[in-house]
Amino acid sequence: MKIENDLQSLVVSEETIATDTLAKALQGLVTIVKESGEIMPSREFNKLDNNRKILAYLLGLRACALLGFGSKKVMASAEEIADIAGLDVQRAREFLSRLKKGKLLKKTADGWELPAARITAACDEIINKQK
Repeated sequence: MKIENDLQSLVVSEETIATDTLAKALQGLVTIVKESGEIMPSREFNKLDNNRKILAYLLGLRACALLGFGSKKVMASAEEIADIAGLDVQRAREFLSRLKKGKLLKKTADGWELPAARITAACDEIINKQK
C-alpha cells in the first residue's frame, strides 16, 4: 500500500497544471474572454520575444480549453499565430519551425500545438525570461 500511495503523488491532472503552472506563466501577459475564449494579449505580452509570444498564445489556448471557454481548441494556424504575435506569416512559420526542432511544439494537420507534456517546459521558458 505504501508504494501505491507514493506513486499516487506523481499523478497530476491537466486541470492542476492549468491552474498552477499556466496561471503563473501567463499572469500579466494575456487575459481570456470568458464568453468567447478569445486570448487578449497585454502590453507585457508585446514586450516578449517572438518565441515567447508564440508559446504564451498557445499556452493561453490550452488554458481556455481546460477552463471550458470558447471552442476548446488547443491548436492554431501559422496565420493566427502571426496575427497575435505581430509577425508576417513567413516569419511566424520560421519561429514555429525552430520551436518544433526544440521539441516544444508539434505540427498537426489542424495547425500548431503545444503538447500537454511540454506545458511545464513552455511555462518555464516564459517565467525564466521574465526574471
